[in-house]
Amino acid sequence: MAAIGYVSIYGIFQAKYNDIYGAKGQSPSSVSFVGSLAVGFQFGFTIISGPLMNKFGHKVVLWSGTVIGSLGLLLASWGTELWHLYLTQGVMFGIGVSLLNLAATAIPPLWYDKHRGLAMGICFSGAGIGGLVFGFVIPALIDSVGLYWTLRIYAIFHFVCTAFASIVMRAPRQLSGPPLDTHKDTVNLEILKDPGFMLWFFSAALFGFAYIVPFGYIPSFAKDVVNLNANVQGGQLLSIMSAANAVGRVVIGIAGDRLGAIRVAAFTFLATGASCFIWMFAESHGALIGFSVMYGFFSGSFFTLVASITANIVGLTNLGSGLTIIFLTNTPGNLFTLPIAGKLVEGIDYKKAIGYNAAMYLVGGLLLVALMVYHNRTKRSKAI
Repeated sequence: MAAIGYVSIYGIFQAKYNDIYGAKGQSPSSVSFVGSLAVGFQFGFTIISGPLMNKFGHKVVLWSGTVIGSLGLLLASWGTELWHLYLTQGVMFGIGVSLLNLAATAIPPLWYDKHRGLAMGICFSGAGIGGLVFGFVIPALIDSVGLYWTLRIYAIFHFVCTAFASIVMRAPRQLSGPPLDTHKDTVNLEILKDPGFMLWFFSAALFGFAYIVPFGYIPSFAKDVVNLNANVQGGQLLSIMSAANAVGRVVIGIAGDRLGAIRVAAFTFLATGASCFIWMFAESHGALIGFSVMYGFFSGSFFTLVASITANIVGLTNLGSGLTIIFLTNTPGNLFTLPIAGKLVEGIDYKKAIGYNAAMYLVGGLLLVALMVYHNRTKRSKAI
């Protein structure tokens, strides 16, 4: 809710930063790099956070994420230059979320077999709930106490929530703490030889380029194209998107358990890509609400199903290695997608950026369809 839910509301901060730093001559793509760094490090730092969790156990990783992420937000509140935000709200916060996200993704599947998708859907629905709540709270705080005190209040809330999670989260007893085999490979690269895993790898990579674009640009689109208030109606649209996201993650988790994780992921990727065409031609507040509901509901399926799909392909033994590689492949997209979209948006022409967003989801969905066909041919029907 506090950590991963930040992605859902970053567009509110970005709209304010565009005003502040745009007056200093900074381009929208330069400003958007703050959010890209945060999400990029969230996934890219798993190459380090994964081995750290293997060596020291999940508790050390959780507490490290709590402290580093909260400190990043707090220090950002005293930033006066854009590069200050790159280091604090970007790099530091991203590293903190990476540590928290890996533990939160890797531990729950170890407790479940039949209802793994539902369990992950409930866990990650917190991100949508966070976006729902903060989509209203953050704009109100900015109007009331200003941007920088808002960051300080959010930093405190982040620390309280993640510290509580660090206290109560535990792994099954036999899997707690450092591994007994200290000579075990940190990441098993042999899984890269599996054609099915490579199809999942490339689909996940494209997801990294797609997911956060609307969360970053809906507020500015609402202002520039539909003449709405980016702080008020823009924040409300993010809240609607996040609420739909929270519901969607639970429903998609249930559907994944009953119908097959890969099959459901393929459908949701294609549905998300199709929803972008509503955004492309939206000219009213109502159309943006419709897009926010549809995109929000389907777009978060990756987070709900990533553990199930990866475990089904590589097995629970290699789940840690599989998740590390999948999160790592998300990094280039998450790091560069907002600046790419910012370049495409310059001149207030959003259609190219929206088309780019749709293409990433549609191609990713087609790769998942190919994965279904591959598993049918290799008779690995359980993974579908």
